[in-house]
Amino acid sequence: MDERSTPNFRGFFGMLLSDSSVVEVAILRIRLAAVDLTSRELGSITRFRVLVAEANAQTVEEEAYALIMDPEKRENLRRVLNLLRAGILEIRSAPLGGWSPDFSVFSDNDGPTNLLMGLHWFHRPFPHRGPAWAARFGPEEAKRAQRRFRRLWDGAHEIGPAVQELMERTALRGSHRKRGPSSLA
Repeated sequence: MDERSTPNFRGFFGMLLSDSSVVEVAILRIRLAAVDLTSRELGSITRFRVLVAEANAQTVEEEAYALIMDPEKRENLRRVLNLLRAGILEIRSAPLGGWSPDFSVFSDNDGPTNLLMGLHWFHRPFPHRGPAWAARFGPEEAKRAQRRFRRLWDGAHEIGPAVQELMERTALRGSHRKRGPSSLA
């Protein structure tokens, strides 16, 4: 698929997510502004692991603040926070790990089923002159990718609690600015 495909990368990711119980994602950096996963897509997820190569506290805080200030995106931030609080969403950083390209492994109760490999971009339209490629692979490739993901994961540093604290602090700051009770409690 490319940046013009229908469904787009975001739609395809959501379809695979809704059929999975576990997803393991290796991406360059956290992009909270792009997160718009629905309750339906996340309904069967018991573990959502995100491995990032780059993590910047200021960027996470700024993106969280932008989400809390936008009534249409506030629910997205609430959903991410709830996943972190429940221990379903785990985030680790591997600044020296390195991988290329971004990839996601989708698994059901029987093991890995799908691998998405390529640029993980949820925003549309794509901000650069195309093409932005991604490809889907089946169970055998997904098993191989999962083994590689787990080796990277084991060597990475836990940052989920720090990201959660930044997001919660930002949500409180945003609720005070709006002069009302926190809408993320």
